[in-house]
Amino acid sequence: MSAYPLPNPQRYITDNDDSGNSFFSKAVNESLPVVNDLGGALMRIGYTTDRPPVSLTADNDLDLYETALTDVPSLVKPGGGANVWYIDTPPDSASPMHRTVSLDFVIQVYGEIELTLSNGEQRIIKEGDLTIQRSTLHQWRNPSKTKWSRMVGVMTESRPVVTKDNGTLAAEFPKH
Repeated sequence: MSAYPLPNPQRYITDNDDSGNSFFSKAVNESLPVVNDLGGALMRIGYTTDRPPVSLTADNDLDLYETALTDVPSLVKPGGGANVWYIDTPPDSASPMHRTVSLDFVIQVYGEIELTLSNGEQRIIKEGDLTIQRSTLHQWRNPSKTKWSRMVGVMTESRPVVTKDNGTLAAEFPKH
């Protein structure tokens, strides 16, 4: 495996003072730490929200986020809300084939990632590309032998998908 070359991302949170003037919050450190290692894929929680509409008063959302930095949430926030994940995948490695019951917006920000669907279809996702993942069974694979890959995904719970033959599609994620 090649050395980890990606910079640690910074997260900037804005806030309002008692007069309504905006400022950069110092409530949490701006550096975005790794909170989970899924078989070599490094996960960072960029932010998390509660069920909409989100309450920003009295720093309710910041308290929830600070808790998520130490008590790592599931990939998909149950009961509503959203998680923002940074996912760094090492060269020549892959996730298991999996499904989350969620609507995910995934932007490839560094390197490339190969997306394989359960029917065998594949796409190479390049920097700047956006994938809308709609509760499908899929696998992410970094095809590079030397370069890491970074994706940023916003994941929000969806209702389970019911297929035309009345089958309900459940979450599938093999344990490591």
